[in-house]
Amino acid sequence: MADAKENVKEAVQDVLDSRRGFTLETPDNEIFHYYIASPSGEDVRKADWQYSKVYNQAIVDEFLTQSQMLELLQEKDIVDEEYTQKLDTVRISLGAELFKLETLMDQATPEEREATALEVARLRDELFQLNQRVNGPMSNTCENLAEDARTDFLTSRIVQNKEGSKLWADFDAYRDEENTALSIKSRFEVMLWMQGLESNFLENTPEQSTLREIAQTRLEQAVADQQEEETSKEVEAKVEEPAEEVLELPEEPEVVQEEVKKKRGRPKGSKTKKAKRTKKPKQDE
Repeated sequence: MADAKENVKEAVQDVLDSRRGFTLETPDNEIFHYYIASPSGEDVRKADWQYSKVYNQAIVDEFLTQSQMLELLQEKDIVDEEYTQKLDTVRISLGAELFKLETLMDQATPEEREATALEVARLRDELFQLNQRVNGPMSNTCENLAEDARTDFLTSRIVQNKEGSKLWADFDAYRDEENTALSIKSRFEVMLWMQGLESNFLENTPEQSTLREIAQTRLEQAVADQQEEETSKEVEAKVEEPAEEVLELPEEPEVVQEEVKKKRGRPKGSKTKKAKRTKKPKQDE
């Protein structure tokens, strides 16, 4: 019995550990952790029901479908042959540069890899801007409105706290959430999860990874060069350091040296003795 309870406990812990997590930082630099769990069968059915309900209501409210919106954009020359050709050209160029960056740059210099990565980033941004010409109007079609409703419902059901309890009691609680940053962040993370994308997918594109790697290499080289320069300066300073001065006594003047020589050449007491030898004794008168 104890083993069965322990197995259940381990299974629950495995489910909690396998959840996808994300964080939300407040203006006060406080970080909160949240998690995305897999939806239940009931959650999926109710999410699909939300899709159908919103789609039908959008039809009643005379929103356009995606095909109708595309026809309207073409009729207004927003999407024309020139636009389509430009879109295809950018897509082909982006694919070619990505292939070059990922497979043909093993022997390239850092400068060549950086130039290719920057070109990929430029083409990706250009493609995004071109798509926005269509994505903006398309976001208000029946299909997109219905898909947003399904995403919102799933968000209210699968976002959890660390302990595994739901963050919102029901769909209405999610829609009434006063913390707008939390609801938007949660919805965005669930949308990425549904599309199989990681939270930091924009930071891990091939071009961003390459640019980050080159920047890190340059930083390490700059630090190494600075350390080498400082070490070289320390060595030069030690080499140029003046040696200890040896104090030399000043030379004695020549006159003094001569006097010393004379004094050294005369035996001590010789003058007195010579005077005594030459003095004559007095005669008696």
